[in-house]
Amino acid sequence: MSRNVAYTEADVCNFVEALSQLPDDRDNRGKRHALAFVVASVVLAILSGRSKVSSIFRYLRNRMEWLRKVTQYPEARVVSRAHLPRLLARLDWLELNTLIDRHFGVQVELRANHAWVAIDGKTLRGTLASGQKQSGVFAVSHARRTLLAQAPMTGSKASEIAVVRDLLKASGLEAHKVTLDAHHCNPTTTAQIHQAGGQYVIQVKENQPILFKQCQDFAVMAAPLSSHTESDKGHGRLTTREGQCFDMSGLNLAARWSDSGLHTLVVIQRQTLTLAKQKTTDETAYYLSNQDLASDPQTQAQELTGAIRQHWHVESDNWIRDVTLDEDNIKTKSSNQAQVMSGLRSLAMRLLRRFNVSNFQEALEDFADCPSRFEALLRRVKFL
Repeated sequence: MSRNVAYTEADVCNFVEALSQLPDDRDNRGKRHALAFVVASVVLAILSGRSKVSSIFRYLRNRMEWLRKVTQYPEARVVSRAHLPRLLARLDWLELNTLIDRHFGVQVELRANHAWVAIDGKTLRGTLASGQKQSGVFAVSHARRTLLAQAPMTGSKASEIAVVRDLLKASGLEAHKVTLDAHHCNPTTTAQIHQAGGQYVIQVKENQPILFKQCQDFAVMAAPLSSHTESDKGHGRLTTREGQCFDMSGLNLAARWSDSGLHTLVVIQRQTLTLAKQKTTDETAYYLSNQDLASDPQTQAQELTGAIRQHWHVESDNWIRDVTLDEDNIKTKSSNQAQVMSGLRSLAMRLLRRFNVSNFQEALEDFADCPSRFEALLRRVKFL
């Protein structure tokens, strides 16, 4: 979700140069610190394992000579601990997100024929603004775990529904393949995707009680088009999944679902054995899709069940934000500062994926300990 700016990626050599295009509404007395230098340095601090503003300030102070050299801002000054959060709070989130999207080629990737995209919300638990938590909505590709689009959000969980619809439209993802959780199972969202030519897989739960009961009953009575079972072992658990797909096009649904193209019901039965305790748990989940399985039921069914599984893998990004980047423990009073910092953490995660690292925590420690390797990677992806 971004608006056009008056430059193209060809006009700049790297992302730090692109940051000089950020609008700056400070008066001249407040322009002692270049926005591009501060923003770039904060991202480098995050990538070196710093999370809280006080820790980021110490990184900027202690690594000032190196930061001046790599960013090519030789006259940069140390930003005071008191001024740093105020400066971050004044940044325009939308303009910053536009620069990030343009420089790192997100729109190019959106136009590519990639597979499924997961859309998920994340609450910034350390923020309070008039009693309301700040949140973000993120669209992440299943295959490459690339952040494709994001949007800030303020308000209750219910407001996420409208934000996701806007994100789908603004990013063009409404015409692609998307997976969403049950919070977004409503006829307006599903119709938006279907009418735009996209495909969706979305969980249905008790928040749609009539439809949910119909799905449960239908799965008991009808014969599946396809069925397959798979197992995997990891994290001390053995998980067996049986996926069944049903043609629900003939089911008598309420008129409000008529524009959604509901065609396939996917039922996933999971049995999880905790190896240490030898304890077994069972779960049955129901998903809806507008994809027709008529041409190749088995292959298309496996695509849908695979998309469901990958959606929850993508949600592990929230764990990375909370544990590796310590997002939930960061306290901020300014809602805009919280959203800006969340956006910069998103950029840090995007860069880590471009670095092709497998262990994010290990990478952060390596970057802090080995500045020369860190600098080489940053130049390779044209951050510097």
